[in-house]
Amino acid sequence: MIGIQSIKTYTPGIPVPVLQLQEKETLNESELAYFTTCGVDTVYDSGTISSYELAKGAVEKLLQETGTEAASIDLIIYLQSRMPEHFISSEATRLQHEIKAHQALSFAISNLGCADSSMALKLARDFLVANRKANNVLICYGNKLFSNYRFRNPVTIIGDGGVAALVTKTSDHQITDIQIQTNGHYWDLFKLEYRDRNADQYKEACSDLRKYGFELAIESKNRFKEINDTILGRNGLVLQDIAHFMLQNISSRAYDYYQSAFDIPISAICGMNLARYGHLGAGDIFLNYQTGMESGIFQKGEKVLIMNNSPVAAWSSILIEV
Repeated sequence: MIGIQSIKTYTPGIPVPVLQLQEKETLNESELAYFTTCGVDTVYDSGTISSYELAKGAVEKLLQETGTEAASIDLIIYLQSRMPEHFISSEATRLQHEIKAHQALSFAISNLGCADSSMALKLARDFLVANRKANNVLICYGNKLFSNYRFRNPVTIIGDGGVAALVTKTSDHQITDIQIQTNGHYWDLFKLEYRDRNADQYKEACSDLRKYGFELAIESKNRFKEINDTILGRNGLVLQDIAHFMLQNISSRAYDYYQSAFDIPISAICGMNLARYGHLGAGDIFLNYQTGMESGIFQKGEKVLIMNNSPVAAWSSILIEV
């Protein structure tokens, strides 16, 4: 049995009300309407702290608070930031070196956006199943503003923060099943041009608003239905067996859309964390599950279904038994 032993988040800095962000003054009428109604109240601003330092901070917090020795880590899965500190160098092995996890294998994954975290959980589970002597997999990620703009029109508002998760051979919070699908048709729907530009000119852009707001929304509904039906059928379950449905933290509109599409209740934890932290990229589902673990709303034996997607585009659902 493979499960999530612990999750920790690291959000240095202070929460900033989004209505006080200077970029608000640059938005047109339609952008402002989405900006003020997407469900984000505050975001953490980590200042000069890098995405790597956010990830490392979450890892150090996890190791200290759980009493886990870095030498006991068998695998480190580092989720690559959208804007690493350096090209060419390896942040994954840097982390291994700096926390002194000398026995671990370390590598990074990227290019699935928010769904990187789903792939990391799948790889962690597969690794522990395939390696009898391995016991501990560390997953970590740092979400950091990659331009001068926190507003990703028409998606969400970005906050800063680090997350770390420890996946072990345990009967608690069992990772029962994971299903992931991708579609390269949307590979460049969002992008940030950086060649021949300085950092002040960096700005993410959506190449086709209709493609995102209509085509991808419809496909996401269909993909999630197929994925969820597969997972539930494979495990002899129906929707009514799921006690908690979770999503990554994109917008309150996304929650409304999927609740209506599938006639399911999205956990209030998601909206609460969205309002407080904004979007933490691939860290969202870890933050939300951690909140469930620590708040006491999960009961032993309950089933949790985490739906996690990305406009690159990738879709995934994760079935966990508490």
